[in-house]
This record gives sequence, structure tokens and C-alpha cells, in this order.
Amino acid sequence: MSPTPVKATVRAARPDDVPALTLVNNCPGVRRGTLRLPFTSEEEVRRRMLEPGPNTHLVVGDVDGTAVGWAALFRRVGRQAHVAGLAIAVHDDHQGRGVGRAMMAGLLDLADNWLGLVRIELDVNTDNGPAIALYESLGFEREGLKRAETLRDGVFIDVILMARIRPAPLHRPADAA
Repeated sequence: MSPTPVKATVRAARPDDVPALTLVNNCPGVRRGTLRLPFTSEEEVRRRMLEPGPNTHLVVGDVDGTAVGWAALFRRVGRQAHVAGLAIAVHDDHQGRGVGRAMMAGLLDLADNWLGLVRIELDVNTDNGPAIALYESLGFEREGLKRAETLRDGVFIDVILMARIRPAPLHRPADAA
């Protein structure tokens, strides 16, 4: 039986989200499926979420006024300014309920229509089937495999490289305005 979908709002992080986002980062499932380490402090979350830097674009997934997930684009610079990495985490109790999809949709809209990004890339553990299915449904494709990339519970696991290449950007000629 699949989890019941929820109505998630995508918004910017706020200072009062820090305790909830700390809980997200410390969920066993989040640690298993991401690079988060155990025992993330509120101070670390505050620094990463509220002071992310000029090339990081972070959103929060909000359900009934509580932050239950976060997702971020990490834009590269120089000759790779058209590229961004992507990271996402959803509280264990809300995984598979549409929160991740809503945050991904918000970030992809930002990437395509406001930042002019062409390539969005991410790494995903090979055993994270639900995340792989979500990414593929949003146009991400598998590009490679990094063997023994991540240490989890004392065992090295493989990671799939995935990317989404945006189709040619729309252009509106000056006389069409």
C-alpha cells in the first residue's frame, strides 16, 4: 500500500524551520539515502539552510506549516555556470507522499525559467529505487556508475550519476513582444 499523498507547499527556508530541518537530516532513512552524517546539529543546519551562499538555491517542502524536507541547487561558476548539482532530503514519515516531487518541480522551474541552467546533475545510491524512479520521471537520465563511492553503515556502496539536460531554451524575438 502506498503512502497517502499530501499537499506540500514549496517555499524559502525560515529561521523557525531549523529544528524541523534538523529532524529531517537526522532521520534514519535520510541518512541512508543521502550523504548526511548522524548527529547533525541545529547550528550546522542553520548555517547550511539560512546562509547557503550566492550560488545555492534552497527550497523547503512545507506540510501544514511544518518543514518536512529541503532541496537545493548548487550552481557552478565560470565555464560551468550553466550547470548545477542537486540535493534533496524528505523526512522519513513523508517520503513517497509527493513532497519530493513538489520540491523538485519548484527547483526545476527555477533552473529552467529564472536561472537559465542547462544541466542539473545528482548522485543517487543504487539501492534507492523510489528516488531513481522520481528522477527518471522528471527527465533525469543515468550517465554512469561510481563504484564504492559512499560509506554507509561500514559498507561501501555504489552511486548512479544522473543528469537532466534542458531542451533548447525558448527565445522570444524582439518583434514578438
